[in-house]
Amino acid sequence: MLFKYRFLSFFGLVALCISLACKTQLDTQPLLADPELRMGKLPNGFTYYIRKNKTPEKRVTMYLASKAGSILETDQQRGIAHFIEHMSFNGTRHFPKKELSNYLEKSGVRFGADINASTGFDETVYQLPLPSDQPLLLANGLQIMRDWAQDANLQAEDVERERHVILEEKRYRQGMSQRYQEQSIPFYTNKSRYGTRLPIGTEEVLRKVTPEEIRQFYKDWYRPNLQALLVVGDIDVDQMEKEIKAKFSDLRNPDKEKERTVYRSELSGKNQYMQFIDPDLGGVSVEILLKEQAPMITTTADYRASLLKNLLGQMISSRFRGLPLASFITLEGGLTAFSVNVTTKPAETEHALKSVWLELRRMQEQGFTQGELDRVKKAYQQKMADAMKEKNKTASEVLIKPYLQHFLKGNTAIGIAGEYQLSRELIPDISLDEINKLMDVCLKSKDRDLIVKASEHNKAFLPDEGTVQGWIENVYAQNLTDFEDDLQDLSLLKKEPVPGKISAVEELKVAGIQKITLSNGMTVLLKKTDFQNDQILFKGLASGGASLYPDADYESAINAASVIGAAGAGNYNALQLGKFMVGKKVQVNPFILDQYHGFDGNTTTEDLPVMLELLHACFAEPRKDQEAYTILVERSKEELASLGNDRSRTFMDTANLVLGNNHVRKRPQTAERLNAIRLDRAFEIYKERFSDASAFTFLFVGNLDVERVKPLLEKYLGSLPSRHLHETVRDLGINVPPGRISKTVCKGTEQKSSVILAYSGALDYNFENTIKMNAIADVLKISLTDLLRDKEGATYVANAQMTLSKYPKNRFVLSVTFDCAPQNVDKLVALVQEEVDKMKQSGPSVENLQKFKAARKVGLETGAKNNEFWLGYLVSQVMNKEPLTQFYDYDAALNGITVKSVQAAAAKYISDKNLVKLILMPEKTKH
Repeated sequence: MLFKYRFLSFFGLVALCISLACKTQLDTQPLLADPELRMGKLPNGFTYYIRKNKTPEKRVTMYLASKAGSILETDQQRGIAHFIEHMSFNGTRHFPKKELSNYLEKSGVRFGADINASTGFDETVYQLPLPSDQPLLLANGLQIMRDWAQDANLQAEDVERERHVILEEKRYRQGMSQRYQEQSIPFYTNKSRYGTRLPIGTEEVLRKVTPEEIRQFYKDWYRPNLQALLVVGDIDVDQMEKEIKAKFSDLRNPDKEKERTVYRSELSGKNQYMQFIDPDLGGVSVEILLKEQAPMITTTADYRASLLKNLLGQMISSRFRGLPLASFITLEGGLTAFSVNVTTKPAETEHALKSVWLELRRMQEQGFTQGELDRVKKAYQQKMADAMKEKNKTASEVLIKPYLQHFLKGNTAIGIAGEYQLSRELIPDISLDEINKLMDVCLKSKDRDLIVKASEHNKAFLPDEGTVQGWIENVYAQNLTDFEDDLQDLSLLKKEPVPGKISAVEELKVAGIQKITLSNGMTVLLKKTDFQNDQILFKGLASGGASLYPDADYESAINAASVIGAAGAGNYNALQLGKFMVGKKVQVNPFILDQYHGFDGNTTTEDLPVMLELLHACFAEPRKDQEAYTILVERSKEELASLGNDRSRTFMDTANLVLGNNHVRKRPQTAERLNAIRLDRAFEIYKERFSDASAFTFLFVGNLDVERVKPLLEKYLGSLPSRHLHETVRDLGINVPPGRISKTVCKGTEQKSSVILAYSGALDYNFENTIKMNAIADVLKISLTDLLRDKEGATYVANAQMTLSKYPKNRFVLSVTFDCAPQNVDKLVALVQEEVDKMKQSGPSVENLQKFKAARKVGLETGAKNNEFWLGYLVSQVMNKEPLTQFYDYDAALNGITVKSVQAAAAKYISDKNLVKLILMPEKTKH
């Protein structure tokens, strides 16, 4: 017997050794790339990635990536990489001057929104989405990419003009965020090169850099062995590969190549302390960064390690109720960090940090529970299963991102199917012990950076490094209570619904919509689509919202959905409900706005019954939770305190008040306003708003089994009570006031001004006028960009936006906004007004109207195959009581819009007699 035991043990050991060997081999085996990806490299070193994808249909997304970012600049070149990105849009070999943007915009590709580029520390990436069923446009798109790769026209006259635009972009980015980057990046990257290479560059270089210096950087670094073209979309892969080889094979590397050094921020093993004092800061912030080198993901072991961290991050987030108090973040220079971050009122920092660290200590010493791990495993596997279901309906702009990271960082892009399979294999084997040990790594004692932030006014409240360390040590001396995983095993609803009935069904065949009326008076619109394999979006709304309550109740009314929604529903509080819903894709969000109230969310075909049950619970069985209310209000106060004295926020607060006719409901948010929220009153208002089912119209869009849905609607929506109140929005007079109003806000010392020009008035609201009014705004944006940015070089972004409202009154607001130098405000305001006058006198140019129409048509074509678009469109039609089939008339109506009709609309409605001019200026102007 003993011999037999040893014999079995020997074989068990052999089996274990074989298993471990296989596992070790598997862990070190390189991950396989997405099998649907065609990847290759030309003899000149140029890399290409091609993948066929039919979502959206007849569209393709192209990226040109170059490993030429600001990190390669010398001290005398800081800003050149970004300068070249700008210059690439000023003309190329085959598209000189502005022909490039004009050609694309006439084809419906919008500059900024579609065609765009970005410059980072390590790379510059150009992006171009195009129709793929227009051979000439697709061929020209490839030619544009080829020109950007090595044939940009860097002409002296264009450099001088673009120099001013980039300086305005630098001005546009001025503010606390930019100042913080300039101080913090050198600090947490341990004085690495990244700290002195912010892509925007330095003003000294931007003002003095010569065309020759720009061309030299372009020749040195824009070369094929540092470049890649990524093409994902509804294309023929073989044909695209042939065209890429024909078009890009003649790109040449320099005869004498500069070495492309790969820079990284190294860990020092030391702890660091930094103070950031800024006039715009409010409250006191303490952030602790526990840093690590960011790993590359190229093997199964790498992927498994990333899974561990992902699961741990979710468990930590759950312990903190989803608040961003502790999380994993990515830093510049190849670093990651476990970040602990608290922002408080002055004198409350110690208590806040200790509370967070005490919970982290509990995680570290007691570990997590098996139930917590099981839930995040289940949630992650469900997430991957959902992604797998939508594999062939995933948008090209989503699929292309991992391929970009493969080229830039070396991370293997294994594709959705690969990730799904790998997660299925690896997740079951991840143990609680591994997760718990990872907490020790997160809370390590070295490579720990401490950043404290406050204004000069609150500087005295900033703790020094020793004080923070003392607070943390004190946490480990406190008594530690056990964590309780609060679980419930109850039905979601306290009371089983008594189903109603479907009283009427109407088919709107043109729109593919079924209109259902329930016996309680509720209207339900169902639009079945196949745009996604397993997605159902919904929104339900009713008129009234917070407008139906007196000003004294406004804070309780406008916040009621957030306050009561944070309490959970039915038999479950919010934390229990989150655990109950693990593994289910269910989202239900109540909202109460100024004029409307309702719910929105999403689910899958399988989880639709649970989603409707939760929706019923939110309607009929809301909860009131003092603790959740207190946490929500206190968190809002902390966020408000962190906003501080920011001049842009102060300006926008003033603008909202003036444009809202100085109504009490448009006052800036304050702690006093938050204190005005009353839990009991909020609960009453919530129940009132959702007590009349007859007031609601619900819209469901997605892969619906209509016949399966109907009994669910009867049970969960048809069972809701109705009061048949027929409420409508109450007109509170919160409109842009008539007349000429001018207000200047002087704040801060940044040499940057912001301008808002708002034209407003009554409108004959009809289908044709809405198109004309939108045409006015869109063509104004095009012409103002050309005038203020390209010709004057006086702003970075000029924007024009039209807001149309039918209820409670037919009105429009045309807003023109831009930032500029303080000394240029009057000049640019005058130029805008001249441009508006031209619109009223002669209308838009034929070319700009063509660009408007082309962009709208492309938007319609892509929107027609998108669930989000259809839900948004139908909601708008319901809110405005317009025909649901209007979408199918849009193309013809758009074609009927002429230069003359747009001019007539502008002349009729837009008047400088009703113009609000708001300007932000610095307190002191440099001379």
